[in-house]
Amino acid sequence: DETRGPLGNAEKSAVQWLKSVIEEEGKRAKRIADSDGELIRPKDLSPSDEAGPLSEMERRAIQFLSEITDSEVERTRSGTIRPKDMKSPGPLGEAEARAVLALERIVESEKLRMDQSRIRGGEVVRPIDVPGPLGEFERYVGDIIRAEKQRVKDREANEGKLVRPKDASIKSGLSEVERKAVDDWELLRKEENERFYSLQRFLSDRRPMETDKDSPLGVTEAFTVALVRGPHLLWKVVGGQVKELLNSEEVAGQDKDFPQQNFPASSGDSESEDEGSEKRKNW
Repeated sequence: DETRGPLGNAEKSAVQWLKSVIEEEGKRAKRIADSDGELIRPKDLSPSDEAGPLSEMERRAIQFLSEITDSEVERTRSGTIRPKDMKSPGPLGEAEARAVLALERIVESEKLRMDQSRIRGGEVVRPIDVPGPLGEFERYVGDIIRAEKQRVKDREANEGKLVRPKDASIKSGLSEVERKAVDDWELLRKEENERFYSLQRFLSDRRPMETDKDSPLGVTEAFTVALVRGPHLLWKVVGGQVKELLNSEEVAGQDKDFPQQNFPASSGDSESEDEGSEKRKNW
Protein backbone atom coordinates (compact mmCIF):
# COMPACT_ATOMS: atom_id res chain seq x y z
CA ASP A 1 0.00 0.00 0.00
CA GLU A 2 2.89 2.40 0.69
CA THR A 3 4.42 1.93 -2.78
CA ARG A 4 1.09 2.09 -4.60
CA GLY A 5 0.61 5.30 -6.58
CA PRO A 6 -2.39 7.15 -8.06
CA LEU A 7 -2.91 4.63 -10.86
CA GLY A 8 -2.70 1.72 -8.45
CA ASN A 9 -5.22 3.27 -6.07
CA ALA A 10 -7.57 4.17 -8.94
CA GLU A 11 -7.32 0.67 -10.41
CA LYS A 12 -7.90 -0.95 -7.02
CA SER A 13 -10.99 1.18 -6.41
CA ALA A 14 -12.32 0.46 -9.91
CA VAL A 15 -11.76 -3.29 -9.56
CA GLN A 16 -13.47 -3.38 -6.17
CA TRP A 17 -16.40 -1.36 -7.54
CA LEU A 18 -16.81 -3.62 -10.59
CA LYS A 19 -16.53 -6.72 -8.42
CA SER A 20 -19.30 -5.44 -6.15
CA VAL A 21 -21.50 -4.59 -9.16
CA ILE A 22 -21.02 -8.04 -10.70
CA GLU A 23 -21.85 -9.78 -7.42
CA GLU A 24 -24.89 -7.56 -6.95
CA GLU A 25 -26.17 -8.19 -10.48
CA GLY A 26 -25.66 -11.92 -9.98
CA LYS A 27 -27.84 -11.85 -6.87
CA ARG A 28 -30.45 -9.76 -8.67
CA ALA A 29 -30.49 -12.19 -11.61
CA LYS A 30 -30.99 -15.09 -9.19
CA ARG A 31 -33.95 -13.33 -7.58
CA ILE A 32 -35.46 -12.59 -11.01
CA ALA A 33 -35.09 -16.27 -11.97
CA ASP A 34 -36.66 -17.40 -8.68
CA SER A 35 -39.61 -15.01 -9.14
CA ASP A 36 -40.56 -16.33 -12.62
CA GLY A 37 -39.23 -13.31 -14.52
CA GLU A 38 -40.59 -10.57 -12.25
CA LEU A 39 -38.59 -7.34 -12.57
CA ILE A 40 -36.36 -6.75 -9.58
CA ARG A 41 -34.80 -3.29 -9.42
CA PRO A 42 -31.42 -2.78 -7.72
CA LYS A 43 -33.05 -0.81 -4.91
CA ASP A 44 -35.28 -3.79 -4.11
CA LEU A 45 -32.30 -5.87 -2.97
CA SER A 46 -31.77 -6.42 0.71
CA PRO A 47 -29.47 -3.70 2.12
CA SER A 48 -27.91 -6.15 4.57
CA ASP A 49 -26.53 -8.88 2.30
CA GLU A 50 -27.59 -8.21 -1.34
CA ALA A 51 -27.29 -4.48 -1.98
CA GLY A 52 -24.30 -3.06 -3.83
CA PRO A 53 -23.18 0.15 -5.54
CA LEU A 54 -26.03 0.22 -8.06
CA SER A 55 -28.72 -0.15 -5.42
CA GLU A 56 -27.11 2.58 -3.32
CA MET A 57 -26.95 4.91 -6.32
CA GLU A 58 -30.60 4.26 -7.21
CA ARG A 59 -31.72 4.81 -3.60
CA ARG A 60 -29.86 8.13 -3.43
CA ALA A 61 -31.28 9.29 -6.77
CA ILE A 62 -34.83 8.38 -5.75
CA GLN A 63 -34.38 10.07 -2.37
CA PHE A 64 -33.03 13.23 -4.05
CA LEU A 65 -35.94 13.42 -6.48
CA SER A 66 -38.44 12.68 -3.70
CA GLU A 67 -37.07 15.52 -1.59
CA ILE A 68 -37.36 17.93 -4.53
CA THR A 69 -40.92 16.78 -5.27
CA ASP A 70 -42.02 17.04 -1.65
CA SER A 71 -40.48 20.49 -1.18
CA GLU A 72 -42.01 21.80 -4.40
CA VAL A 73 -45.47 20.45 -3.48
CA GLU A 74 -45.18 22.05 -0.03
CA ARG A 75 -43.99 25.35 -1.55
CA THR A 76 -47.00 25.39 -3.90
CA ARG A 77 -49.43 24.71 -1.05
CA SER A 78 -47.91 27.37 1.20
CA GLY A 79 -47.74 29.99 -1.57
CA THR A 80 -44.00 30.55 -1.09
CA ILE A 81 -42.38 32.10 -4.14
CA ARG A 82 -38.72 31.20 -3.73
CA PRO A 83 -37.46 27.73 -2.67
CA LYS A 84 -34.95 29.18 -0.17
CA ASP A 85 -37.75 30.87 1.81
CA MET A 86 -39.28 27.56 2.85
CA LYS A 87 -39.19 26.63 6.54
CA SER A 88 -37.57 23.34 5.65
CA PRO A 89 -35.96 23.94 2.24
CA GLY A 90 -35.19 21.04 -0.04
CA PRO A 91 -32.23 20.56 -2.38
CA LEU A 92 -33.35 23.40 -4.65
CA GLY A 93 -33.75 25.74 -1.69
CA GLU A 94 -30.29 24.90 -0.34
CA ALA A 95 -28.70 25.45 -3.76
CA GLU A 96 -30.49 28.78 -4.16
CA ALA A 97 -29.45 29.88 -0.68
CA ARG A 98 -25.78 29.19 -1.42
CA ALA A 99 -25.99 31.08 -4.73
CA VAL A 100 -27.75 34.04 -3.14
CA LEU A 101 -25.18 34.17 -0.33
CA ALA A 102 -22.31 34.36 -2.83
CA LEU A 103 -24.08 37.10 -4.82
CA GLU A 104 -24.82 39.08 -1.66
CA ARG A 105 -21.14 39.01 -0.71
CA ILE A 106 -20.23 40.37 -4.15
CA VAL A 107 -22.89 43.10 -3.93
CA GLU A 108 -21.77 44.15 -0.44
CA SER A 109 -18.12 44.34 -1.48
CA GLU A 110 -19.01 46.39 -4.57
CA LYS A 111 -21.14 48.78 -2.46
CA LEU A 112 -18.24 49.18 -0.06
CA ARG A 113 -15.89 49.84 -2.96
CA MET A 114 -18.21 52.54 -4.36
CA ASP A 115 -18.43 54.18 -0.90
CA GLN A 116 -14.63 54.19 -0.60
CA SER A 117 -14.32 55.71 -4.07
CA ARG A 118 -16.85 58.43 -3.16
CA ILE A 119 -15.01 59.19 0.10
CA ARG A 120 -11.70 59.55 -1.77
CA GLY A 121 -13.16 62.06 -4.18
CA GLY A 122 -13.77 59.75 -7.14
CA GLU A 123 -10.48 57.90 -6.94
CA VAL A 124 -10.69 54.41 -8.34
CA VAL A 125 -10.72 51.72 -5.65
CA ARG A 126 -9.75 48.28 -6.87
CA PRO A 127 -11.65 45.16 -5.72
CA ILE A 128 -8.47 43.95 -4.02
CA ASP A 129 -8.62 46.94 -1.67
CA VAL A 130 -11.91 45.79 -0.11
CA PRO A 131 -12.87 42.37 1.27
CA GLY A 132 -14.93 40.17 -1.02
CA PRO A 133 -14.86 37.38 -3.63
CA LEU A 134 -13.77 39.71 -6.44
CA GLY A 135 -10.90 41.01 -4.32
CA GLU A 136 -9.74 37.47 -3.55
CA PHE A 137 -9.83 36.61 -7.24
CA GLU A 138 -7.89 39.74 -8.18
CA ARG A 139 -5.31 38.98 -5.51
CA TYR A 140 -4.88 35.46 -6.87
CA VAL A 141 -4.42 36.72 -10.45
CA GLY A 142 -2.09 39.49 -9.25
CA ASP A 143 0.13 36.98 -7.47
CA ILE A 144 0.44 34.97 -10.67
CA ILE A 145 1.35 38.07 -12.72
CA ARG A 146 4.00 39.19 -10.21
CA ALA A 147 5.45 35.69 -10.04
CA GLU A 148 5.66 35.48 -13.85
CA LYS A 149 7.41 38.86 -14.06
CA GLN A 150 9.91 37.74 -11.43
CA ARG A 151 10.38 34.48 -13.31
CA VAL A 152 11.48 36.45 -16.38
CA LYS A 153 14.06 38.26 -14.25
CA ASP A 154 15.21 34.96 -12.75
CA ARG A 155 15.72 33.61 -16.27
CA GLU A 156 17.86 36.58 -17.23
CA ALA A 157 19.93 36.11 -14.07
CA ASN A 158 20.26 32.41 -14.87
CA GLU A 159 22.02 33.03 -18.21
CA GLY A 160 18.83 32.63 -20.22
CA LYS A 161 18.05 29.14 -18.92
CA LEU A 162 14.40 28.28 -18.39
CA VAL A 163 13.12 28.76 -14.83
CA ARG A 164 10.00 26.76 -14.13
CA PRO A 165 7.18 28.30 -12.03
CA LYS A 166 7.88 25.93 -9.14
CA ASP A 167 11.53 27.10 -9.07
CA ALA A 168 10.77 30.83 -9.20
CA SER A 169 11.78 33.05 -6.29
CA ILE A 170 8.17 34.22 -5.83
CA LYS A 171 5.55 31.55 -5.33
CA SER A 172 2.07 31.73 -6.85
CA GLY A 173 -0.89 29.59 -7.76
CA LEU A 174 0.90 28.26 -10.85
CA SER A 175 3.92 27.19 -8.80
CA GLU A 176 1.71 25.30 -6.36
CA VAL A 177 -0.14 23.58 -9.20
CA GLU A 178 3.10 22.59 -10.93
CA ARG A 179 4.67 21.35 -7.69
CA LYS A 180 1.64 19.20 -7.00
CA ALA A 181 1.70 17.87 -10.58
CA VAL A 182 5.43 17.07 -10.36
CA ASP A 183 4.97 15.23 -7.07
CA ASP A 184 2.12 13.18 -8.53
CA TRP A 185 4.17 12.44 -11.66
CA GLU A 186 7.17 11.26 -9.62
CA LEU A 187 4.94 9.01 -7.55
CA LEU A 188 3.35 7.67 -10.73
CA ARG A 189 6.75 7.07 -12.36
CA LYS A 190 8.05 5.16 -9.34
CA GLU A 191 4.90 3.06 -9.27
CA GLU A 192 5.18 2.19 -12.98
CA ASN A 193 8.91 1.37 -12.67
CA GLU A 194 8.23 -0.93 -9.75
CA ARG A 195 5.42 -2.58 -11.70
CA PHE A 196 7.71 -3.03 -14.72
CA TYR A 197 10.46 -4.62 -12.61
CA SER A 198 7.93 -6.90 -10.94
CA LEU A 199 6.65 -7.98 -14.35
CA GLN A 200 10.21 -8.63 -15.52
CA ARG A 201 10.93 -10.78 -12.48
CA PHE A 202 7.66 -12.64 -12.96
CA LEU A 203 8.44 -13.38 -16.62
CA SER A 204 12.08 -14.31 -15.99
CA ASP A 205 11.08 -16.83 -13.32
CA ARG A 206 8.56 -18.47 -15.65
CA ARG A 207 10.45 -18.53 -18.93
CA PRO A 208 10.43 -21.97 -20.64
CA MET A 209 14.23 -22.05 -20.94
CA GLU A 210 14.48 -21.52 -17.17
CA THR A 211 11.72 -23.84 -15.98
CA ASP A 212 12.09 -26.70 -18.48
CA LYS A 213 14.95 -26.18 -20.91
CA ASP A 214 14.52 -29.65 -22.48
CA SER A 215 10.94 -28.99 -23.53
CA PRO A 216 10.12 -27.85 -27.10
CA LEU A 217 9.37 -24.31 -25.88
CA GLY A 218 12.57 -24.24 -23.81
CA VAL A 219 14.73 -25.41 -26.73
CA THR A 220 13.04 -22.97 -29.12
CA GLU A 221 13.50 -20.05 -26.74
CA ALA A 222 17.15 -20.93 -26.05
CA PHE A 223 17.89 -21.17 -29.80
CA THR A 224 16.10 -17.88 -30.51
CA VAL A 225 17.90 -16.05 -27.69
CA ALA A 226 21.27 -17.37 -28.83
CA LEU A 227 20.49 -16.41 -32.43
CA VAL A 228 19.57 -12.88 -31.40
CA ARG A 229 22.46 -12.39 -28.98
CA GLY A 230 25.12 -13.93 -31.27
CA PRO A 231 25.71 -10.98 -33.60
CA HIS A 232 25.70 -8.59 -30.66
CA LEU A 233 28.36 -10.56 -28.79
CA LEU A 234 30.46 -10.95 -31.98
CA TRP A 235 30.30 -7.25 -32.67
CA LYS A 236 31.15 -6.50 -29.06
CA VAL A 237 34.35 -8.58 -29.27
CA VAL A 238 35.44 -7.63 -32.78
CA GLY A 239 34.37 -4.03 -32.47
CA GLY A 240 36.27 -3.66 -29.20
CA GLN A 241 39.47 -4.96 -30.79
CA VAL A 242 39.04 -2.69 -33.83
CA LYS A 243 38.46 0.35 -31.65
CA GLU A 244 41.50 -0.53 -29.55
CA LEU A 245 43.69 -0.78 -32.68
CA LEU A 246 42.34 2.48 -34.08
CA ASN A 247 42.95 4.30 -30.82
CA SER A 248 46.51 2.91 -30.43
CA GLU A 249 49.51 5.17 -31.11
CA GLU A 250 52.78 4.45 -32.86
CA VAL A 251 55.67 3.60 -30.53
CA ALA A 252 58.56 6.04 -30.89
CA GLY A 253 62.14 6.34 -29.61
CA GLN A 254 63.79 3.67 -27.53
CA ASP A 255 60.50 1.88 -26.91
CA LYS A 256 60.42 0.86 -30.58
CA ASP A 257 63.42 -1.51 -30.07
CA PHE A 258 62.09 -2.91 -26.79
CA PRO A 259 60.69 -6.17 -28.30
CA GLN A 260 63.92 -6.93 -30.19
CA GLN A 261 66.03 -6.34 -27.10
CA ASN A 262 63.97 -8.42 -24.73
CA PHE A 263 62.78 -11.30 -26.90
CA PRO A 264 65.26 -13.81 -28.51
CA ALA A 265 65.26 -14.10 -32.24
CA SER A 266 63.89 -17.25 -33.86
CA SER A 267 66.04 -19.98 -35.33
CA GLY A 268 65.12 -18.95 -38.85
CA ASP A 269 66.21 -15.41 -38.21
CA SER A 270 69.58 -16.57 -36.65
CA GLU A 271 70.34 -18.80 -39.64
CA SER A 272 69.63 -15.99 -42.08
CA GLU A 273 71.90 -13.73 -40.07
CA ASP A 274 74.75 -16.38 -40.16
CA GLU A 275 74.40 -16.81 -43.92
CA GLY A 276 74.57 -13.10 -44.36
CA SER A 277 77.73 -12.82 -42.29
CA GLU A 278 79.45 -15.64 -44.28
CA LYS A 279 78.60 -13.96 -47.58
CA ARG A 280 80.05 -10.72 -46.32
CA LYS A 281 83.28 -12.54 -45.36
CA ASN A 282 83.55 -14.16 -48.80
CA TRP A 283 83.25 -10.77 -50.41
